[in-house]
Amino acid sequence: MNIHSDPSTAPNGVLLAINSRGEDLADAYGSTPSDTWTWMHLAQKDTDARDWILNSSGIPSSEAQALIADHARPRCVQTDTGLLFVGRGINLDAGAVPEDMKSIRVWIEKDRIITVVKRRMRSAEAIAAQFDSGQPPSSPASVLVQLFSQMIQRIAPLVQEIGDSLDEIQYSVIDDAIPTPDLTDLSRIRLRTVALHRYLLPLYDASTALCIAKQLTGSGSALTQATLTRDQLGRIVEELSAIEAKAAVTRDEIVSQRSEMLNNRVYHLTVLAAIFLPLTVFTGMLGMNVGGIPLANTTTGFLITTLIMLVCMGLTIGILRVLRWL
Repeated sequence: MNIHSDPSTAPNGVLLAINSRGEDLADAYGSTPSDTWTWMHLAQKDTDARDWILNSSGIPSSEAQALIADHARPRCVQTDTGLLFVGRGINLDAGAVPEDMKSIRVWIEKDRIITVVKRRMRSAEAIAAQFDSGQPPSSPASVLVQLFSQMIQRIAPLVQEIGDSLDEIQYSVIDDAIPTPDLTDLSRIRLRTVALHRYLLPLYDASTALCIAKQLTGSGSALTQATLTRDQLGRIVEELSAIEAKAAVTRDEIVSQRSEMLNNRVYHLTVLAAIFLPLTVFTGMLGMNVGGIPLANTTTGFLITTLIMLVCMGLTIGILRVLRWL
């Protein structure tokens, strides 16, 4: 079995073309044997693949257009001739951002499945490896369900990682011994969560439609696996919603703590200003360059003035305490 990982270098846009026994098709775009079902894994950008999908595959026009569209929102559409499923998986390429999710478009009929990708999809490669291991999927519907399951299994650890990062920030907010975290870190978590939620919520709706598709209702094991995966995806979507809510609360708490810290500092400065304001007036008057300044010609003038200033400071502090400013 030959499989190509890079869609940009796949010959004639064919990443994989096999029958149910894992045997390579002699002519991927030609006629196929009727005694088995086939799987074609195609590159979305390739001209040959696009031309075959649109003109020679027998796929209805609207669904064929969806398979090669540049942008496709996750969905599941049941038609009279087959089933269209558009899914999203996280990006595991080196140096890539996982939230830059990859799309996979799937068309299944009774005796064939066609998957179309723009970039490398490791979930599809993992399913293809099962043919070499001697435990291939039993039907096109089983291939689709396992693809869906593989994508969700790869998403779950990422969501867990984001949740753990948020928990660390929350702990630092609660613990006074730990410095207040930077809002930039929290904003990064919120952006990652929004990016995932954007695609996983419609993917959950698509999975719900998948679980009632006629291609699955006749296969007990595929339907069971699809239902379990849908429930797992539902929990992931709920977790993302909880992360968004907790991140918003955490941000409010950080802003509140910083505002309280600033207010305390301003308050202390205000109290200090109130204490030294009478002394400033007093020293300002003694420093006027006019005649008749008291104690100007006595040797004890500085001591007496200092005592008077201390008494004024004590009276000011006493007044502030009575007013409960201190």
